[in-house]
Amino acid sequence: MSNRFASEGVAIVDGDEGFLAESKQLFEGDVFATTSAQEAVDLASRSEVEVIFWGPSFATSPGLLSIETYDINPDVVMVLVAPVDIDNDVLRRAIRTGFRDIVEEPLKPDAVSSALDQASRLMKHRASATPSATAPPERITRRDGKLITVMAAKGGSGKTVVATNVATLLARWSEPGTVAMVDANLQFGDVALVLQVDPKQTIVNAAKEGEGLDAAFLATVLTDHPSGLKIMAAPLEPAFADEVPTPTLTHILDLMKGMFDYVVVDTAPALDDRLLAVLERSEQVLFVVDMDLPSIKNAKLALETLRILNFPSNAIRIVLNRSNSKARLDMGEIERSLRFEISGSIPSDGLMPASINEGVPIVDGHPKSKPAKAFEDIAKLVLSTEAPVSDNNRKRRWF
Repeated sequence: MSNRFASEGVAIVDGDEGFLAESKQLFEGDVFATTSAQEAVDLASRSEVEVIFWGPSFATSPGLLSIETYDINPDVVMVLVAPVDIDNDVLRRAIRTGFRDIVEEPLKPDAVSSALDQASRLMKHRASATPSATAPPERITRRDGKLITVMAAKGGSGKTVVATNVATLLARWSEPGTVAMVDANLQFGDVALVLQVDPKQTIVNAAKEGEGLDAAFLATVLTDHPSGLKIMAAPLEPAFADEVPTPTLTHILDLMKGMFDYVVVDTAPALDDRLLAVLERSEQVLFVVDMDLPSIKNAKLALETLRILNFPSNAIRIVLNRSNSKARLDMGEIERSLRFEISGSIPSDGLMPASINEGVPIVDGHPKSKPAKAFEDIAKLVLSTEAPVSDNNRKRRWF
């Protein structure tokens, strides 16, 4: 096993000395092993440790709570060693605590190697990132930005993956600091998780400013991504969604359109007043449809609703996800059912789940893969297509 973390920069923490002794044998060279979490945290604060493996004794709610009491260097990559039957609530809490990887107990050489490789990729990906702003910029240049909304009528359609990959490409191809992303799935937004960023502030912080919110303050709430993308993260807890009423969300979007050339909005899979308000401000809509009958049925109903509301059909682009799946659905039949042409299709690929778990968009981690090429085609369509919402439709109140 060869890895730049193999002989230094790694700590293992657990209350079981037997576990520590066995785990050390899986690493090349000297690895710091301790029963003291504080000792490992102190090493991390001095940048002597870059990766911390937290043992099974921490894979419980009380164990994770104890980790949350420490002031841990945010640059450290944390890996949790957990039993295969870890409770889902514990798993969710581990993700919120900041763990970037979870490996099964007992530790095995392949799992250790994979975790270290992922940590290495993550840190290289972070290396090009610039620190987030801590003070308002002296001047915000007024822009006439385009709002690109990514929606789906059914959860699990791959909407967030489409949104994050397209936004990453737009950021890569544009001037630095001119592309932003808003996670408008206020209860269960996953943009920060999928892109593996740790937002210090979220859209809730912006909403608390009320009518006094302006572009200068908004710039301080955004989180930087290594691609150059600026991210407005969703609330950290579902209950906080109520703190961002629809008028506040639309005010934030209007401000961001004046700050950026492109604003990509990820949304919740619900055709409610919040989504309609976002659509009302959108120049383009990427409607993601999965290759299964429930997704197609829901998409058809949603598109019919938008027709009734006179939403301009030329603003909508249908993106078919998992287009080469074994569902045996004909693309022509899907187009006839939806009464829309398919503008882009993303093939299934085993690299997709891996890229999501690594927190590296597939367009960055595997740029030559078929899904990456498909995302490039969709992003180019966004750049080349002007599908504005008419002034009459902009002024229409749908709810």
